[in-house]
Amino acid sequence: MQLNHIGINIVDTDEIQHFYQEILGFYPERSFPISTEISRIFFGLEGETKAFIVQNNSLRLELFVYDKPLNTGYAHLCVEVEHREKTARKCAAIGYPVIRMKREQGDLIFVKDKAGNVFELKNKLNENLS
Repeated sequence: MQLNHIGINIVDTDEIQHFYQEILGFYPERSFPISTEISRIFFGLEGETKAFIVQNNSLRLELFVYDKPLNTGYAHLCVEVEHREKTARKCAAIGYPVIRMKREQGDLIFVKDKAGNVFELKNKLNENLS
């Protein structure tokens, strides 16, 4: 297993430059919108937001802009596994909630542990989806 990225909440986009870039040395990779549907289904939040990917060496963060204090919010760990579907089936078989969403650009699979921590499952690069 290999860590792909860590998703965390921020309250203001100014933090990206002032804290993550200038202080921690991250550089911006890209940004994208998070739809209301994804917010609701995977994170239990209502409304849209924007996510920013920043990286420093081998550490990549996905920063979710949400202006309200959150207990868990968009926070999650994204891990690359050998076989994503097999991992999801194993989790479901032993009682861990598996949440999936079909999308045109590829489906999303998230798993929650007993404490409610959220893990996004991705296949290791250059592998099929089974």
